[in-house]
Order: sequence, then structure tokens, then C-alpha cells
Amino acid sequence: MSAPRSFNLVGLHWRGSASPDVELRVRRRRGWSRWQHLGVHGRNGSDPVWVGRARTVQYRLSRRVPGLRLHFVRVGRTPSRRTRARVHASQLATPFPYVSREDWGASGCVPREAPGYGSVKAVQVHHTVSLNDYTPKEAPQIVLAICRYHRNSNGWNDIGYNALVDKYGTIYEGRAGGLDQAVIGAHAQGFNSQTAGIANIGDYTSVAASPEALAATATYIRWKLGVHGEPLSGRVTLTSAGGSASRYPAGTRVTLQRVIGHRDTGRTSCPGEALYAQLGEIRATVEGAPFAPTFSARVSAALAQQRVDYGQIVPVNGSLVGPDGSPLAGQTVEVQVNSDNAWRTSRQVITGADGVFAT
Repeated sequence: MSAPRSFNLVGLHWRGSASPDVELRVRRRRGWSRWQHLGVHGRNGSDPVWVGRARTVQYRLSRRVPGLRLHFVRVGRTPSRRTRARVHASQLATPFPYVSREDWGASGCVPREAPGYGSVKAVQVHHTVSLNDYTPKEAPQIVLAICRYHRNSNGWNDIGYNALVDKYGTIYEGRAGGLDQAVIGAHAQGFNSQTAGIANIGDYTSVAASPEALAATATYIRWKLGVHGEPLSGRVTLTSAGGSASRYPAGTRVTLQRVIGHRDTGRTSCPGEALYAQLGEIRATVEGAPFAPTFSARVSAALAQQRVDYGQIVPVNGSLVGPDGSPLAGQTVEVQVNSDNAWRTSRQVITGADGVFAT
């Protein structure tokens, strides 16, 4: 079938709980692409697939499904040379080079709601099931296209992954809320609030991930676990929140390694046979390479759950401690208020010797 206009990414949705095998190919300037197997996302849709630029698509399913619809995403042209230079320059002050949300175009995929926060006890590795013949210029567009598909087609708040990495070794900030924070994603149903997720851009069912992608994935995982004060090796016990896409019913306690594949907790083949076989290499790099993590402070605040009139004084107090529980003295804490969906700083206070603040 031909789309109304050219598109860059496509996925399928249907009604009901059927889980057919899905394959898809597109016709581009140089002819038809190979047939691409798409993973089933949940119970009524496929993973999206990046196709570059196409207008004609063919698909085949192992069984009929009701209400079948194709969802197309178009993201436009690649960034200008000036934009790409600004992206590179913005990486200089980060713990490791990465492309921020601003720089991959997240202004074109605004989150539906504010982020939620949980914990990071392990990191899940994914693949995006996209065609592998993309260029470095296309990679930021792929991230934007995936974000739009996750938000508009899946109905999620934002892109599902906390981070992504392309085959050239570039890391991309994922879901909004802070790359160093325990932002709850939508990458692994049942375990989103206890794990972070990093997706390798491409299809790694039969093709191995590049050395650059593996090194970047390990760098992110090593940093992410360190930021949250978690060991880089060993096993951890997680509790499933359940869900149709989870392998474990709600309340099930599961003991897993710190670096796992999506299939270890979900009903999926993700991150593909080839990449799943490379998890041992990623774990060895995470555990073996020296790395000095940059820790984030943790703030505990006592906020009154009550309605107040404008102009009324509202006391705010709490404590600021490091990942090891020791108080952080002499630190600036900003107390912000929200009005019309915009945050502004109301007060700045300094923590005492015991890490306590009050205003």
C-alpha cells in the first residue's frame, strides 16, 4: 500500500489480544528493503521500525487481526550543520558525551505529563528493531520518530526508554526528567519503576551490535548504576508489578543480574538473539573498567498534604543526604512553585551541618 505522503517510521496496531508474527518491508529509491520482523508490543501492536524515507509499504501477518491500522511517523529533514555543531558542543560538560533531548528535537515530542520517579536497581538492554542501514545524520531523527510513535501511537507519556545508543556509539538522552534521575520509563512492563532501560538503535536479531555501541552501552550502565549507589555486579531481587507484557505476575520476586535483557522480564525476544548473546561482554565491561561515578544527592522533604489559600505561609523542611546516607552540609536547595505549568524558584536555602533545611 502507498501512504498519503513519505514517512520515516511505521508500526502496526490492531484490536484484541492476538499476537501474530509481523513482517514488513518498504520500497525506497534503490528498491525493496528486506523483510523486517517486528516484535509485538504488548498485546495489540508492533514495535515501530525506522525505514529511512519511503512511501510504499508491504506487510504480512501470520494470522488475521481485527481493526488493523498502520501508524506512520514523519520527522522531516536532518539537522543543519549549525545544529549538529551545537549538539557536539553541548556534550562537553557532561559526565560522558551524549545528545540531549533538546538537541535531538524533543520539542517536537512534548511529554503528556510530568515524569514519575522510582529506583534504579538494574539496567535493561533493548533494541529498537529498526533497519540497520541508517547514517549518523539520521540517528537523532530515529530517536524523535520513536518518541512520537511511543507518545502518539502507543499513548504513552513520552519515549519509553531512559537512554538510547546508535551503532556509532553515540548516547541519546531518553525520557524527560533527568538523565541521572530514576525516571520511570515504559520500557519493561512490571519492572519500569525499578530499572533503567537503554535501547540499541537497530535490529540485532541476527546481526551483532558494533563494538562502539557495546562500549557506549556499558559506559551508560556503569555510570547509571554508580549514580544510584548500586553495585556494578552480582544479583538483585526485583518485585514484579505485573501486566500482560510481563513474564511475571504482580508480586513475584525475581532475582536477576544487574545487566539484563528485556526478555529476562518481558514476553518478548528483545534485545534480539545476537545482542542478547553479547550481554556477557557488556557485563564484563561494566564490572571491569575503572570508573568514578558522579553521585546525585537525594532530598527528603516533609510537605503538608493540605489545601492553602494564596498568600498563606507554607513551611517546607527536609534533609539532604548523599547516596551513602551521610548529611550534605552547606548545599543550596531551591524550593520551587508551579503556576500555569511553569516552575519558578520561590526560595533558596542552605543546608546546615546535619543536612537539614527549612523555609
